[in-house]
Amino acid sequence: MNPFEFAFMQKAFIACTLTAAVAPLVGSFIVQRGQSLVGDGMGHVAFAGVGLAFLVGAEPLVGALACSVLAGLLLVRMSRAGLAGDLAIALIFYGGIAFGYLLASRAGAGQTRLVGVLFGSPLNLSWGRVWVIAALAAAVVALTAALYPRLVALAFNEEAARVSGVATDRIVLALTLMVALVVVGGMSSIGLLLIAAMMVVPVAAAAQLASSYRGTLFTASAVGSFSAVTGLLVAHYLDYSPGSAIVLTAIAAYLVASGVGVSWRRVRVRDLAAPAPNG
Repeated sequence: MNPFEFAFMQKAFIACTLTAAVAPLVGSFIVQRGQSLVGDGMGHVAFAGVGLAFLVGAEPLVGALACSVLAGLLLVRMSRAGLAGDLAIALIFYGGIAFGYLLASRAGAGQTRLVGVLFGSPLNLSWGRVWVIAALAAAVVALTAALYPRLVALAFNEEAARVSGVATDRIVLALTLMVALVVVGGMSSIGLLLIAAMMVVPVAAAAQLASSYRGTLFTASAVGSFSAVTGLLVAHYLDYSPGSAIVLTAIAAYLVASGVGVSWRRVRVRDLAAPAPNG
């Protein structure tokens, strides 16, 4: 049975592939900054927005985006004030998911709906939601292209970037917004609790194979897209959860890339150690 014959699978492939392709673009910068768990925490906070939206009868995407952006701005300000320690961040992130569940329960949201938000429900997407996800993905790509040199400078050495004239505060805010866009875009397709993995795991896989930072970005995006398509096919034929299948495929890709990377490095070391042929 060809999964592409069904409209619900077509929508799932478009939404998940776009999300999984752009997530590593943002993830490459947060990983380089040593903030791999920011996406996970942002997903926790976004859930508070979802719960609030359920309670007032608003669009969950709007609530998730609003809370994500507000939390990001708060963390940036706390960091600049020297207050963004591990405890403060944990209170914000875990308080977000607890508050979100409290509000969602108060609103009478069913368990099925909540599980769909947390772990994704790409097979239930409308075309309208798919176009929203596409617009969010396009915004992330546009911001990455426009800010790329400054994002790279920020990722590698924020202090040096500031000294060289980069408005680091604004770039940090832009990066925070990009994380929020990815989290909200991935909410309906891969899930709030799983989308962070697609920011990190494809980047880790690409780092084993690519020889440049730009190459890492493109390779990570390709790994993310491959994971989305393969994971959805596995979910379709074996009746697995789509979001989980996508993330596990990405982890499998990382393990394969690690093996290939180790083999390449061994070959290079052996070639360098080999004596030069006599002329």
